Amino acid sequence: PTPAPTPAPTPAPTLAPTPAPTAAPTPAPTSVSTPVPTIVPTPAPQGIPWEASGKESGLGWCRAELPVPEWNLHRMCTGNASFRVLTYNLFWWNLFGVRAGNGGSAGKLISRSGPFDIMGFQECDDVHHVLNDAGLGDSYIGVQGGHALAVAYRRNTWKVLAKSEKAVAEDRPEQNYGIRGVQWVRMRHISSGKVVFFLNHHGPLPINTGGICGGKATAANILRVVGQNSELGDVTVIVGDLNADIGSATQKKLKEHINRVTQHWVDAIFYSCDDISSVNLGNGGSDHDAIAAILPL
Repeated sequence: PTPAPTPAPTPAPTLAPTPAPTAAPTPAPTSVSTPVPTIVPTPAPQGIPWEASGKESGLGWCRAELPVPEWNLHRMCTGNASFRVLTYNLFWWNLFGVRAGNGGSAGKLISRSGPFDIMGFQECDDVHHVLNDAGLGDSYIGVQGGHALAVAYRRNTWKVLAKSEKAVAEDRPEQNYGIRGVQWVRMRHISSGKVVFFLNHHGPLPINTGGICGGKATAANILRVVGQNSELGDVTVIVGDLNADIGSATQKKLKEHINRVTQHWVDAIFYSCDDISSVNLGNGGSDHDAIAAILPL
């Protein structure tokens, strides 16, 4: 008999090895850049609104409330622009009266020493006469005020925003020429847009007394006029024949709240910033020297 065929063994299935899982690479940490801190510039000092302290100085109609100690007219000036100011007591009764102008000597001093942006005159009865003597009648605008005060400014450089006057003091009986005032003009510098508050003053007599109300009250009344009529971003110029020198209560009180940039005898210029330069121009026939300063805006 034919033997039955021996069946071939079925091979066991070969199992394909399961590949080991490939670990996904851990991404390198992305560094987060720390932003550079933005430095916020310190804003320029703008001052605070006028604020009276409740304390008074002086007697009579011109007694004054003193400002709080922290109130001041100091400001930050960039110096990107500048302007030149003059203060000059013209000794009018003598120079233009007795001596008939002395050949235009005051005008000649102004002409050869200029140009000036803004000028403050004391003992000035006719500012246009002075400007014409200086050959500046067409290029300057004169503002004649009371109390023989006057301001003149360059026509094409400044635009007047406001102007006025205020009585602030009075002479004492022993040397009495009457009430003393301030004249102010608030104006915009056309090319830079900066605003200047310019105040002109002829102080009370006798010298260094501050008149019937005293030097501290006179100064406080001047400062109040600025504080109540200027705006916080303005820079302030105070000029004049104060009839008070650097040792007086008037100048000491003013200097507590605004920089004095130059002075000669009883004439002075105060400003919200430091000056660039200043000069004494001589008297041009007056009994006072004209003084001038270049001021940054």
